[in-house]
Amino acid sequence: KRSEARLSRDEQRAKALQIPFTVDMIINLPVDDFNEMTSKHQLNEAQLALIRDIRRRGKNKVAAQNCRKRKMENIVGLEYELDSLKEEKDRLTKEKSERTTSLREMKQELNTLYQEVFGMLRDEQGRPFSPNEYSLQHTADGTVFLVPRLKKPLVK
Repeated sequence: KRSEARLSRDEQRAKALQIPFTVDMIINLPVDDFNEMTSKHQLNEAQLALIRDIRRRGKNKVAAQNCRKRKMENIVGLEYELDSLKEEKDRLTKEKSERTTSLREMKQELNTLYQEVFGMLRDEQGRPFSPNEYSLQHTADGTVFLVPRLKKPLVK
């Protein structure tokens, strides 16, 4: 048992009104047991009001504790999810960078190959084709064609 000075406010009030139950019993008993317990004793209105008050505050305290616990669990879960998303973002950023670099290298290789192939092509007189007048186009199966560029009319 707690000493006089360490009794909670509810315990002090219950003792002052000579309530025959402990605060723990008042708060923690299931409803049916609680109702049975209170009906077995001759309690006045002040005692009943205090008992109901103690039970209400006790239940509210437990509900508040559970709420804070759920809130903390939710925060921990969100922090874990945030860390996972940051890791995924970093991975995707790295992957994007690698693909951008790879694409740039492929474009450079294509351009080099284009210039090389274009430089080898000659007309019937053995003259090189002008890149300003012709371009190379290729199909999905890899066939390459030399096609004339569309001439833009001069605007005066």
